[in-house]
Amino acid sequence: MQYTEGQLGRVFVVRIDDGEDMLVSLHQFIGDKGILAGSILFLGALMNGRMVTGPEEPVIPPVPHFVMFEGGWEVFGVGTIYPGEGGPHIHYHASVGRAGHALTGCLREKATTYLIVEVIILEFTGLSARREFDEKSQIHMPVLQNREDETAKSGEEADETKTTAPITDKKDETSELPGGLAEIIRDLTRRPST
Repeated sequence: MQYTEGQLGRVFVVRIDDGEDMLVSLHQFIGDKGILAGSILFLGALMNGRMVTGPEEPVIPPVPHFVMFEGGWEVFGVGTIYPGEGGPHIHYHASVGRAGHALTGCLREKATTYLIVEVIILEFTGLSARREFDEKSQIHMPVLQNREDETAKSGEEADETKTTAPITDKKDETSELPGGLAEIIRDLTRRPST
């Protein structure tokens, strides 16, 4: 496991109109605004697109199974933004549905808007994160560095194989969740009394 900690920066609300390629439009917008790290939430409709719906076989490295969809599909999804080679690297996952059929996967190469796609982009600052190509899996993976590791490495000889601090405290992890999330999870998982 790896992690990094940062803060919320700017928040953008973006409208992508009929006929625009959502992936191209967002990549351009993110580059123009200088967003280095963040999260994307989106909903609306796509006329057509291309999506990876899993591997052809569950092996490493995977061979992606591509599916094309067309004809106006409802869409909602999320994405992540990290610095990569040549600028921001954006990774989208979405679900699309039409007439009782649904697909879920990684949007790639093409996602033409039908009517409108509404997007919220949350910028993160202070993260030590980047996306790098992983030789073993043959995909671009996020590489996250926490500040405790950076401090420890700057004060002593760096151990090149260590990327995160080991987790040694095994207490109830839900008690560490922020903003009352632990209470919400406990309420949702509590069985009604009889």
